[in-house]
Amino acid sequence: MCDEIDDSFYSRQRYVVGDQAMLSLSTARVYICGLGGVGVEIAKNLALAGIKDLIIDDPSKFFSLFSPKFRAEASLNALAALNPYVNVTLSSYSLTCQKHRLDSQLIEACLRDVDCLILTDCHIFYAAFLNKVCRENSIRFIYTNTMGVLGNIFCDFGTSFTVLSPDEEPPLEFFIESIENAERPKLVIKGQISHKLPDFCSIVFREVRGMTELNGRTVKVKVISPLVIELDIDTRNFGKFTGSGIATEVKPTLVVSHIPLAKQIEKPSLSSTDLVDPASSSHAHVAFITLMIFMYEKHRLPRTWCKKDILLFTKLAERFCFSDLKVDTQLLEKIASTCRGQLAPLCSFFGGVAAQEAIKAVTHQFTPLNQWMYLVADAVVPETLPQAHTLRRSSRYDPIVACIGPENMEKLVKARAFVVGCGAIGCELLKIVALLGLSTGVVNSQINNSDSFNPDEETSEATASFASSDLEPPPLVIRSLRQLAEELSFRDVGVIRVHRAEVSALRRHEPGFGDTSALDRPVGELRTATSDSDSQIVRLRPVPAAQPREATNTTGPRGEPAADLGDTSLVNPLPLLSNGSVTNSASSDHRFDERNKLAPSFEADPNYHFFLFSGLRLPMITRASLFISSHSDYDADLESLAQQPRSYSVQIADSCAGLISNANASNSGEPCVTVTDMDYIEKSNLNRQFLFRPEHVGLAKSTVAAQSVRQINPALKVNALVSKLGPETEQTVFTDAFLQAAASGDDKANLPIVLAALDNIEARNYLDARCVANRLAMFESGTQGTKGHTQVVFPGLTESYSSQGNSSSGGADGDGDAIPYCTLKSFPAKPVDCIEWAREKFFTQFTLKPRVLEQLLKAFSCSPSQLLTAFKSVIVEGSEEEAAFENPNQRNLIHQLTGSQVAFFNSRPRTWQDCIRVGREKFEKYFKHKALHLLYKFPPDATVEDGKPFWQLPRRSPTPIQFDASNQLHTRFVWTFARLLAYQSDIEFPALESNTPPSSLIAEALADFTPAPFTPSQKEVVTDTSVKAKPAPVEPLSDSKAELQTLLKVAIERLQSRADRLITCRPIEFDKDNEADGHVDFMDAAANLRAQMYGLPITSRYEVKRIAGRIIPAIATTTAAVAGLISLELLKYVCCRSSESLLALSRNHFVNLSLPSTMSVLPAPCRSTKLPNGMLYTIWDRWELQLPSLQTSLKDTIDAIKAKYGLEASLISRKSRPIYMSGFPKFAPCLKKPVLSLIEPEPGDAYVDLVIAYEAGSEDALDVEGPPFRLILPIPPSSD
Repeated sequence: MCDEIDDSFYSRQRYVVGDQAMLSLSTARVYICGLGGVGVEIAKNLALAGIKDLIIDDPSKFFSLFSPKFRAEASLNALAALNPYVNVTLSSYSLTCQKHRLDSQLIEACLRDVDCLILTDCHIFYAAFLNKVCRENSIRFIYTNTMGVLGNIFCDFGTSFTVLSPDEEPPLEFFIESIENAERPKLVIKGQISHKLPDFCSIVFREVRGMTELNGRTVKVKVISPLVIELDIDTRNFGKFTGSGIATEVKPTLVVSHIPLAKQIEKPSLSSTDLVDPASSSHAHVAFITLMIFMYEKHRLPRTWCKKDILLFTKLAERFCFSDLKVDTQLLEKIASTCRGQLAPLCSFFGGVAAQEAIKAVTHQFTPLNQWMYLVADAVVPETLPQAHTLRRSSRYDPIVACIGPENMEKLVKARAFVVGCGAIGCELLKIVALLGLSTGVVNSQINNSDSFNPDEETSEATASFASSDLEPPPLVIRSLRQLAEELSFRDVGVIRVHRAEVSALRRHEPGFGDTSALDRPVGELRTATSDSDSQIVRLRPVPAAQPREATNTTGPRGEPAADLGDTSLVNPLPLLSNGSVTNSASSDHRFDERNKLAPSFEADPNYHFFLFSGLRLPMITRASLFISSHSDYDADLESLAQQPRSYSVQIADSCAGLISNANASNSGEPCVTVTDMDYIEKSNLNRQFLFRPEHVGLAKSTVAAQSVRQINPALKVNALVSKLGPETEQTVFTDAFLQAAASGDDKANLPIVLAALDNIEARNYLDARCVANRLAMFESGTQGTKGHTQVVFPGLTESYSSQGNSSSGGADGDGDAIPYCTLKSFPAKPVDCIEWAREKFFTQFTLKPRVLEQLLKAFSCSPSQLLTAFKSVIVEGSEEEAAFENPNQRNLIHQLTGSQVAFFNSRPRTWQDCIRVGREKFEKYFKHKALHLLYKFPPDATVEDGKPFWQLPRRSPTPIQFDASNQLHTRFVWTFARLLAYQSDIEFPALESNTPPSSLIAEALADFTPAPFTPSQKEVVTDTSVKAKPAPVEPLSDSKAELQTLLKVAIERLQSRADRLITCRPIEFDKDNEADGHVDFMDAAANLRAQMYGLPITSRYEVKRIAGRIIPAIATTTAAVAGLISLELLKYVCCRSSESLLALSRNHFVNLSLPSTMSVLPAPCRSTKLPNGMLYTIWDRWELQLPSLQTSLKDTIDAIKAKYGLEASLISRKSRPIYMSGFPKFAPCLKKPVLSLIEPEPGDAYVDLVIAYEAGSEDALDVEGPPFRLILPIPPSSD
């Protein structure tokens, strides 16, 4: 383990990227330019990842009435608070500020010693220039944008970028059954498990017997079948394979070569994401480049839902579109209509992807993106254009309304949601829910309802000039601009040089406008359209192009009162040019040709740069204008709670009073988000669960998260619970009525929403079953390292989560398929088998046996005298003392007493020295006597039935280990075992100043200790690998009556000698994060001693901790990406108008950021089952029957079912207990009995769920199980 890494903070991420990558992160410098929604999401993820130096640059201003702040400055403290090991600093200069000339000195000042530059929400022409600068200075370059429903990312890591490990997967390894002696020999895998090797990969051999020439060799392979591969090596002159060997995949080191951004515009390398529509990435690229061309020509983005701009945009796209691609007009219209909006889910997804690419750039771990990736959420866009009067301004949700329309926004704010789990994904989901405004109740809070927006109305959006760099657009862009200039004569194509205005014209911005991020700005806060730090604080309404007005006007363009501007002497909106007109700019020497185009003879000022065209010269728009966010109808978002550092003057429990309600609050009429999580915050959570801070450690996750998201959006209503969702709370807290209310409320028109943020298969399956039973839509997501998935579960439409047969988790090793009993107990084949053995020993010695003994001791008040009486009663059968057990629990425990329980009681230590000696005895038993016993049963020359050696791989012959007091691994096992035993027995033990136990203390305790010698026995050793559990003994000797009597006599003697002291035995639950008590230390020592005994490799302590602790590797980047994807599906669910469109537009996503890949597929429809009566049903159907009375018989019930559904019940069961089976005589009497006496409902039950199978109708056919059946119980008569 690396001492430089804080494992308590980084452990989950460390399992993803490894130690070398963690050290690379701790020395890396990353520069983020642009802190819009996606930019600040990237900054958050990189801060959590542990980048040493994170430099942020965004000179855009947020203005309050009291103190102006740059956007980067506003983000600084909160980003720094995410991780104490990260230095978050503001750039001294800015790559985008107009005041700074972009020259080599500025570039050197900004990018000195930077490893990676991340550019966000920026025009592609300027990005191409900075990309060129980065390539010249060996700086890795990442470029990402989110524009309405369109998002993209581009990566350029240079011409030669070395990838140390291409993906997150460990090398594949398998045992060898046979190898031919041939020119191209076939290798057969041992067993029936596929090798899973890719074609033409390489493997390396070890421990090969007979054909020893292969050992240590690396050989390329060709895949023949799942169990056979062909080797690219001639083995005709090698020795003959004798049946044993191991092959391991060799992970190649890759060298990736990227192409500059300027050359990737026309011929992009696109990573496809949507498998349903593979061409969607190409269409998205055309749309994005068209947006850049439109912005270049018009100095702005297309206006929201403006028909004129949509028409112009589509014509531009037709000019740029690839020759082999048909223009998707519908998609283009949606992208153009919404490009000024923003969706938090897209920011979250691309923030996660871009941050992971930055981690690759500085660590060389995992494969970088090649080179573009797009994602379009056009499914959320309304099919029809919203009416102008519905697009109101000055709501914080305007950017969302621009994308999904006002009607869908109304549905979103009135929706309810039930969030199950508040871990990493839960925190991200709650953040996005808050940013989307879900469950906030009101769309247009703090707005002027009389103010409406005309999408076709022109606005004055002038830009200031600057000294630019030498950059020429790609030829195709040049051709498109020239041709469009010839045909359409755009006014702005002929724009001439403009002077620097003192203040740029501003778009209107009232309090609360444009917030889709976690920043809540004070009332009266304004932002200018320019990034010049000298800009004034002013308030101006948009100025129509055709009717420019003076700054002194007292009325707006529609006659409303203008804002109070104070001194407006410096405020003069820039005039727009008409074809052939002359401006009143300070620059007067402007000439046009006869076609109203700028004359080529124009002499450029050295302070300004022009793209040179044949017969056409266009000025490059300013850097501030190049930034997309400065042309949007909203302030670019500051994502995450990071923008506003929190300080808690009171405890969370108090601060949440009145905010966080109990479970009953979910039944109120107001929309709200209900979140439940039974866990409490640990330090290891802080690396991914960004809503939590160090001061929250030990507090309930749900309550702290509720408080945090309210700071993101104060209008959000949250009910936080700390109860576990499971069978134990199904009848008390999380009833069906509660789930219905939490997910959709009392209004049946509301769409039910359940967001699953769970971390294990069992919990997912349970929640899935409850959602199916109650017909609730579930949005499921999960991560493991860089991999993640999302699944939508829609009532009546899709399969459920459990339909996929998720039988094993993708969690830590050992948490999937069960290890065979013989492998676990006697024949470990891999180091993981030894770790699982150590885990089983911990559970047996320190949890299970102590738990049973604790029940016995507590039943007798831990009193030696009471136990003495009880034990004597067992020895002396029929004695009067037996009748003294007045407590039934005491009597049952004594009657169930076994020899193994008494033997464990007798082994209880009394002193610390006893604990050391027991630990030494266990060492002798586990690592010496066990090996001697196996070699006694199976000598080295033993063979199996077919004559092959018994000891061949995967079986390994053990070597007995002789205890060595000078060996740290030996002493660590004895010490950790003794310490756990002492804690269990309430015995004081010495504390250690370091993790190394003092050998002197152990030697002193063992001074007169002599271990018992090995005695051969006939104890059976299981060798059958099909056996998964311990075989039940036929007649175990330890449980025989004579043995029990002997053990009890020993116990009585021990009790008589300590009659004045209470006996304690407390079970120890394994805690992977409990470093103080040595839980992992014991497993580390035990597992590696067993590995040594079998000749297996030693496993690092932190890897032992992962496997034994069932730790799922996790990193914040994957969490953000997956949360963004499932949130997009939530938006589609709210916005879709029909079930057919919902099923067609929804996607299940599979993400692997290490490759990287994102695959989106259609959700599988639910399967139908045909019943004997011809009816079809799915998992979403449920049949019901009202029971007429309390005395209704089973026969009458069966007849009622037949009358209602036309089927004859052949089997009725409840909770796996049969109630009726036709054709079996023993159930015939049940027909006359009241059905309630058979199903035995609990008091207060309103219904009982049954499983019913029906007769198939023919003698040969099997009975068919029907849909779930609910028997509605009659209301019992009142007792009054």
